Amino acid sequence: MSVVLTARDLTRHYEVSRGLFKGHATVRALNGVSFELEAGQTLAVVGESGCGKSTLARALTLIEEPSSGSLQIGGQEVTGASKAERKQLRRDVQMVFQSPYASLNPRQKIGDQLAEPLLINTALSRSERREKVQAMMQQVGLRPEHYQRYPHMFSGGQRQRIALARAMMLHPKVLVADEPTSALDVSIQAQVLNLFMDLQEEFNTAYVFISHNLSVVRHVADQVLVMYLGRPVEMGPKALIYSRPLHPYTQALLSATPTIHPDPLKPKIKIVGELPNPLDPPSGCAFHKRCPYATELCSVEEPALRLLDARQVACHHAERINAVVLP
Repeated sequence: MSVVLTARDLTRHYEVSRGLFKGHATVRALNGVSFELEAGQTLAVVGESGCGKSTLARALTLIEEPSSGSLQIGGQEVTGASKAERKQLRRDVQMVFQSPYASLNPRQKIGDQLAEPLLINTALSRSERREKVQAMMQQVGLRPEHYQRYPHMFSGGQRQRIALARAMMLHPKVLVADEPTSALDVSIQAQVLNLFMDLQEEFNTAYVFISHNLSVVRHVADQVLVMYLGRPVEMGPKALIYSRPLHPYTQALLSATPTIHPDPLKPKIKIVGELPNPLDPPSGCAFHKRCPYATELCSVEEPALRLLDARQVACHHAERINAVVLP
């Protein structure tokens, strides 16, 4: 398969004011994220609120310019691209937002909203645009009469189908989905997830799927990227991450995932404390103040991502912590 999205040491920093006499501080919302994503594959990005997931989504969709690093879409470098090149690149990467209620224009009919990407980016005639819109509506499970209706006339699940149809109108190489099912009823979530997977199979689109729900991630992902305070702490194939998580933070996240049949022999891992202040992150490993295995080394030296057991992990003591499961 061909690589359609490549990030190398991607960062996004913000200068924020701390008060009248305190000067400015730098928030490193995204701090050194690297990965490759192939066509037809899904990379799931997980972590607590404030870990940088949505900042990564905005950088990948060209909503915000990265502070540094390299981002390539379809082999073309985004940094330094001209206005015309960025317009073309935006066709290749689309986004589905968290709220299906806020992402649609309440004053515009659904057919017009779905046709808008074609109107802006193609030279198709009005009748050709209408034909393509109706074909896409059928693919996402909407009926022809829905073309003339307004967003308030649909349920939450139907609105997310509309948002997904709009994102897929240009057949993008990459689709970024930021918590696309969290605002939906549980009974509807599975239908929308299955629709995501059906469209991916048909169009061979690469997905970056951002979610808090690790059960959902297990259903859709091929690769999993675990983030903490703007940095990746573990990244690798889904099967390995779920069966043998190596980083203590990943272990705690998976331990907290609800399950219908809990294993009484599997210990529950509790994280003590809260996410550190991004204006004043701790030295060394950002997780060391909450980690049960932290040593003095963790407080002074930041661990780099390194290859261990067929995945990348940023932990000084991963071998010692996982001595039982590692070969």
